[in-house]
Amino acid sequence: MPHKSLLASRRTAILNKYAVIGGRLEDNNTAVYAEMHRLSDGRILIFSTASSEPEEVGAESLAAFEAQGFKAAVAPLYGPHARDQAFATELTEMIHDFGSVYFTGGDQSKIYSALKVDGHETPALIAIRSAHNNGGLLAGSSAGAAIMSNPMLLGGTSLEAMVHGVTDDREEPGILIGDGLGFFPFGFVDQHFIKRGRLGRLVVAMAKTRHKRGFGIDENTALIVEDGVGRVCGEYGVFFIDLTRSRIDLANLEFEDFRLSYLDNGDGIDLQNFRSCPGHVKRRVRKSEIAYRAPARSRRNVFGGYALYDLMARLVLGDQSTYSHDESEAFDVKTGVNVSVSLRRVKGGTRCLISTPVSGLRMTGINFRCSLKNDTLTATQIAEREGRRERNFGKAPNDNARIILLGSSPLNSRLETQKAVMSLIGDGPVGIFAAASAEAKEVADDHVRLFRNHGIEAFDLNITIDTVEYAAYDSELLEKISKLKSVFFCGGNQIRLVETLLHRGEESAVLRAFAHAYANGASLAASSGAVSAMSSVMIAGGTTYEALRYGVASDLGHEGLVIEEGVSLFGAGIADQNLIRGRRLGRLVVACAEEGERFGIGVCEDSAAVAKKSGKVLESFGRYGFVLVEIVPMDLALPGDEFIAKNTRLTMLGPGDSIDLQTNQITRVASMDETAETLEMLTSKLMREGVDLDDIEREGIDTSARHAIKIRMQIQDAASVLLDLECSRDEYD
Repeated sequence: MPHKSLLASRRTAILNKYAVIGGRLEDNNTAVYAEMHRLSDGRILIFSTASSEPEEVGAESLAAFEAQGFKAAVAPLYGPHARDQAFATELTEMIHDFGSVYFTGGDQSKIYSALKVDGHETPALIAIRSAHNNGGLLAGSSAGAAIMSNPMLLGGTSLEAMVHGVTDDREEPGILIGDGLGFFPFGFVDQHFIKRGRLGRLVVAMAKTRHKRGFGIDENTALIVEDGVGRVCGEYGVFFIDLTRSRIDLANLEFEDFRLSYLDNGDGIDLQNFRSCPGHVKRRVRKSEIAYRAPARSRRNVFGGYALYDLMARLVLGDQSTYSHDESEAFDVKTGVNVSVSLRRVKGGTRCLISTPVSGLRMTGINFRCSLKNDTLTATQIAEREGRRERNFGKAPNDNARIILLGSSPLNSRLETQKAVMSLIGDGPVGIFAAASAEAKEVADDHVRLFRNHGIEAFDLNITIDTVEYAAYDSELLEKISKLKSVFFCGGNQIRLVETLLHRGEESAVLRAFAHAYANGASLAASSGAVSAMSSVMIAGGTTYEALRYGVASDLGHEGLVIEEGVSLFGAGIADQNLIRGRRLGRLVVACAEEGERFGIGVCEDSAAVAKKSGKVLESFGRYGFVLVEIVPMDLALPGDEFIAKNTRLTMLGPGDSIDLQTNQITRVASMDETAETLEMLTSKLMREGVDLDDIEREGIDTSARHAIKIRMQIQDAASVLLDLECSRDEYD
């Protein structure tokens, strides 16, 4: 039977109030601030102890709280004398006066070392516990959330956790676990959870420390706890992990059949029996709302930003009769270990609910079965895994077929560019596929006229997202498509294009017909946004700055790089377009790094990249050509508090140049001066997004902004440079 003092401690904890925030709390998140204001009676003491710039961060946090109507102050507990300050009577009096506290982000170990000295609690920590137990609010964001557990996570990524387990050496791969302050007794806490793909590291940490329950809280989101009930409040949600009935092999880092739930804004959880309580606006998915009938085709990094959320969302919106299980992977190139994460929807056990506010679909997923496993691949398996990513859809590839990626629409191109495009596409007839456009009929007609003006027969396939399902029953149309010599995918919204061809998550009959035409030797040409859709992994939105600064975002409504599934007709790498005017070189580099894709192909305006021999050979045409991005997986550091990609090679291919991606053999035809000029134009636009690393090191430049994007270019030859990128993505440091 538990000791009486332990029972009393549990009763006190149930009555205590918490705001556990997953990081990046935005100043305009009035919902979270309102909850903290209510629970603290509008009085709060801010601890910027964790930050490397505590005075600046303290002042910013103070301004944010005051703008939300708080009476607040910054605690003088930071810097080299923090330990001494923790014994000061002035500080303990401030804590008792305000009654509630808030810890900012940064390095959680700084909070611990300031409040516990030689294993003993300082007067400041004793005062914080006293204020909390007397009805005060204990709140923390990022590092301020991490310290609530005991033990707590100090660092490391999910991939490191699943490959190397736990380490005691900061210089070695693996996750670091240390003593925490143990304010939160209900389970292990991790933060930035969905954004940074931290499922693996939290599960490993829980198993290692024998915690049965864990809470993964995403950015700009809080788990508000009052009277023993947790409620999700904010922009995203909280993943709840329950290992109580799972099978765990810690020696081999394998975890089978644990319960995984996603609790959305407005959902709750009873922290006495850990029963989830969906918000009152949530309802079951209607038959007409089922969006997926098959697993995802693309191979996204499961520990990448929002990949786990996207995987569960597919199953929530899936047809359970045909699609109740899905999985995704992450590969560690340094060890050859492949990690798989599988999710399973159990009939009668898993609850899938949604709401459809004006702001967009929200989901709740309760009691999915989840498993994490790893496997060391053989050299042959690694070669197969890293091979071509295009799909042949049941047809052998044809080395004579071509995929033509146009950096901009030929409708807006110069006459000589239009002629070059026509010569690449051939005699026709050309089937025009305008499903990416919101005005498909008008856009298709414009392209038909363009081709006919150049003496090439073309016709509108008349297939859109609204008609693709009916086209599956038109055998005459499908046969006609499969025998085409050329297909032209018009630009527009690449997401709409993919949703048309992967209708409800399944390969549509139209997509298979296009693939069969390609296998028969046809040319597939795509322009503008349709270019991105051709890849297995599609860039769906976001600027270079957003990609570098914020990483992967959940959707187009948020700052960051949006990555989604593509149709996988083009397997050489991730493709992007409008590279010059769109200033998109940086976002292409980030996309390749985040998704572990070796090559990126960035096509400039009035230019084309032509893939031959099943994507093994790329040729450049048009006014500028394309840039080839080649990342070095061994020189990547992600998705932690910093994004680091070193020694990324950027090679410009001018008009007429070609490259064999298997041998890296480049054949040069274009003027090197003009090719070098284009590369310099692209890289100079990228350099303007950040601060030159060489200048920082040589001249001691103060980057001032904590989130400065740091860039270094090393010229290799006139048409090739090595690129180093560094950017902090932590909340404060």
